[in-house]
Amino acid sequence: MKIIATILFSVFLISCQNSDSSKTNKFVPEMYEVSEMTHLMRSIYKENEVIKKEIISGEAPKHFPTYFLNIFKSKLTDNKPYTENFVAYSKVYIDHVRSIYDSVSTISLKTRYNNSINSCISCHTTECTGPIPRIKKLLIE
Repeated sequence: MKIIATILFSVFLISCQNSDSSKTNKFVPEMYEVSEMTHLMRSIYKENEVIKKEIISGEAPKHFPTYFLNIFKSKLTDNKPYTENFVAYSKVYIDHVRSIYDSVSTISLKTRYNNSINSCISCHTTECTGPIPRIKKLLIE
């Protein structure tokens, strides 16, 4: 009985040892690298969060974020070409953002800001629908 127990214990120990082949077959996931446009869109989102807070607290945003203009030259995911829709929506968006900084406008700041966010939503309904729920959170109720 002791011999059988010793043999079983030895087999158990041998089977639990790591082999060199397990080290070479490790899973290495491909790391997703964000495009320039994705990075820009995330920065624009964060800036819009700041703008929203300023407007809600009664402050008028002071300086147009010029890096928003990179929307016309940032590389898209997988180096896709810009579509006519994307270019048109981008122009409308930039015009709406510029209107936020128009100190003589008779349109309320909240409306001008929401117009800019709604233009994001409109573009994303045709180009990249994934972030729409997140973008809608930027609207001022």
